[in-house]
Amino acid sequence: MKARLKALLLTVACIGNSYASTAETPDSIVRVQRAEYNAAIAAHDPVRLRTFLVDDYHLISGSSGNVDSGGDAATRGYADEEFKDPTFVTYRRTPTTIVKAVSGKRVAETGQFEGIWQKPDGIMRKTGIYLAMWVPSAGTWRLKSESFVTLACTGSAACNKVD
Repeated sequence: MKARLKALLLTVACIGNSYASTAETPDSIVRVQRAEYNAAIAAHDPVRLRTFLVDDYHLISGSSGNVDSGGDAATRGYADEEFKDPTFVTYRRTPTTIVKAVSGKRVAETGQFEGIWQKPDGIMRKTGIYLAMWVPSAGTWRLKSESFVTLACTGSAACNKVD
């Protein structure tokens, strides 16, 4: 009898866990994706970074307003610029609001970002706000676009060169 009860409890627990994983909201999925995206940038891993972007992804740079179009181009930009810069540490995006469209076809994420560089004269930090669009793709949510606005740069004389 005890073995049957244990089996029943194990089955119920598995069903409950299975349901919980399929009942995730876009908000929770995007928050997890964003944390993993931040980790890929911190690891300077362009291959992992690329998995978060749809093919027709667009990025508007926070300081210059320049646009990278395409997931491959944006990933190459990180690999060729930030990840090759020995002073670059990371970019961190912190969501403040995540809202799913009524249609269910997109999610808007707004938040604050920080870029960190270890310059010879100190730690340079660029900070500002961002807006990201996530779309359903390949069974999850992936980034369609991100737009950044740099509002401050502190900690280094290199800030004088920031657009």
